[in-house]
Amino acid sequence: MKTASPYVTMAVVSFLGWAALAVESFVTPPPQAYRDALVLIPWTLYGVVLAGVHQAQRHRSGRLARTGLIVSLVGMLTSAVGNIGVLLGSEATVAISFPVGPGLFSLGLLLFGIATFRAGVLPRWAGAALVLSQPLAIGIGLALVWHVPVHPHGSYTGGLGHGLVVLLTGIALHRFRREPNPALR
Repeated sequence: MKTASPYVTMAVVSFLGWAALAVESFVTPPPQAYRDALVLIPWTLYGVVLAGVHQAQRHRSGRLARTGLIVSLVGMLTSAVGNIGVLLGSEATVAISFPVGPGLFSLGLLLFGIATFRAGVLPRWAGAALVLSQPLAIGIGLALVWHVPVHPHGSYTGGLGHGLVVLLTGIALHRFRREPNPALR
């Protein structure tokens, strides 16, 4: 039996980071700037896992997947720069970070998820999960608004949605690695 790929391990660590931030945000509801630093860990790992998905399916996913991956990663980078700007007190970076970063991330995941679904290399539910990552994060954040106010920075209850999706993506990658000849799926 093969060992788990590093992408699977990163998916699990990303999930744990998202879950910890979500729980901590729920327990201590006011937005906290230190969360904007901590979120960079699961956020970055999520991007690496997306690159792992692309690597697994690049032989079948085409231009749509490449475009989706690039747009997602640019959105993630824009959001990360904004988070660093929040920590440094730079209003200019905060202005591009939200809503530009999440908007690009959402568009990229939509394209990448559709390409993943179509490629048929990973289970189709993995592509659907990627498409639903941002809506799920928003939905969880809105469902918990009774206790944790929605805020563009410093509050990450909705991040649990991203955590669940990256965990599912890691499971799909693990299943892919266990197949005798994944290229023939």
